Amino acid sequence: MPTYGFYKALRGVISLDVEDLFLLEPFQISYLPGWVSERELAAVLHSQPVLKDFLVKKCPSISGYIANVLAEHEPVNDKKELAECSDRLLWTINDLLIYNKCPEVYDAMEFLKWDFREVTGITPLDGKVVVDGGAGTGRVALEAAQTARWVFAVEPVTRLRQFMREKAARLELKNVYAVDGFLQAIPFPDQFADVIITSHALGWRLEDELKELERVVKKGGFIIHCPGTDFSEREEAQHNQLISPAYGYEFSKYQEADGWKRKYWKQLKSKYNGPTQAYS
Repeated sequence: MPTYGFYKALRGVISLDVEDLFLLEPFQISYLPGWVSERELAAVLHSQPVLKDFLVKKCPSISGYIANVLAEHEPVNDKKELAECSDRLLWTINDLLIYNKCPEVYDAMEFLKWDFREVTGITPLDGKVVVDGGAGTGRVALEAAQTARWVFAVEPVTRLRQFMREKAARLELKNVYAVDGFLQAIPFPDQFADVIITSHALGWRLEDELKELERVVKKGGFIIHCPGTDFSEREEAQHNQLISPAYGYEFSKYQEADGWKRKYWKQLKSKYNGPTQAYS
């Protein structure tokens, strides 16, 4: 998960306020346990009881966690210390807040501007049904739509889906559909897509995600990941799982704004029958 300061370069571009926590969706709230500092969260919730009520009502599954956090940590009465706790809490989960508050800022970030030929060099998308999993602001979906027949951008954040639709409309792309869903729960039937692509989205629930992707892709179709992971030791567990005999991904390197990254791909075994004809 991203850590405090992940987008520290944005501090001079945007501001985050405690009220921005009201933008969080239920699944995002469910990520808080084990991610944020309990002391910092308690400080904010003690000072903002209405925010505590919002989080619990929006995501009831964390009610016990919230109660424990508040019981174990006293209120912070010093204004400077409270401001520091609030700041660190907000910037620990800054990506979640930025998605909801200002997707245009995220969309402009340099690390998203990798060369799309890293995908089309593996398989052409001409005339195919493509799924962009964890689509974010739709950079991959909108690139794919230039040649694909249909592109389905699966994204659980409501504001990001809105942003994609607005951007597709400006570009006059009528073959892009932004739909609600997760990589581990893609809202399409078996063997629906010719190609599934993920970019900076893989790994929240890796095992479930990999199985779901294989369910949705046609036999003979392709799954391609550009996860933005580097060659560091902290990324080895995911790398080893992807290239293991159980999943059998090939991999190579590609370049993003901050250095060399790995990309992965596999073609599901079986004779390929061509693009779907279900949408003629």
